[in-house]
Amino acid sequence: MNKKEILKLAKGFRGRAKNCIRIARERVEKALQYSYRDRRNKKRDMRSLWIQRINAGTRQHGVISLFLYFSISLSILF
Repeated sequence: MNKKEILKLAKGFRGRAKNCIRIARERVEKALQYSYRDRRNKKRDMRSLWIQRINAGTRQHGVISLFLYFSISLSILF
């Protein structure tokens, strides 16, 4: 990445990280690492939230969530 691209990505950073190329390069590289990691963590969090919501809904209606998963998988297959 050239200087212009790095400074464009570093826009909004605090201090010299937004205009000093050497520091900006390090901060942008670390920010890209965080964004890569957190895209996967976001999927993990959404999956656990989805499971919690399904369990709460099944408990509310007196259905065991395992039976719900089984019936959903059958409805998809047939």
